[in-house]
Amino acid sequence: MLTHRPDPEMIREWKRIYDAFHAQLKPDRKTGPQVDAYFRDHYPHEAISDPGFAAAVRGNILDNPHSAAKLPEGIAPEIRCYRSGSVLVGIDLVTGEIHVESDPVDLSVPIYDDLFVYRGLDAADLENYFLTAEYIQLKQDRMQKEEET
Repeated sequence: MLTHRPDPEMIREWKRIYDAFHAQLKPDRKTGPQVDAYFRDHYPHEAISDPGFAAAVRGNILDNPHSAAKLPEGIAPEIRCYRSGSVLVGIDLVTGEIHVESDPVDLSVPIYDDLFVYRGLDAADLENYFLTAEYIQLKQDRMQKEEET
């Protein structure tokens, strides 16, 4: 999860990773209901009704051309909202887009990163050097942690 403005070195590294791994990857993105079920199965949570948070999640999808393009024409996002401790989680059942926030932001990073890796990437995501590099780095981190245990 990117939590600060990237610097030129970060962008160069993302592009390097993208160039090294892009051709080896195949689309493997899960559906919104799959992401939602994974979250509910792996995290203590409470379903919440928070119209302001749901609107923020919906807005993040609709205002981001990459995310909005994942919506079928004429279909609106269908947001599920949860609280896991002090972390708010929004999952769109239509696109599988995720939104995770907390104060401090560091609390949301592990959940976001886990959901991001589980969800995977579709063909459009694989054309985005940042998303592809982030996915590769997180997958490698996950494999390394699994080997250590």
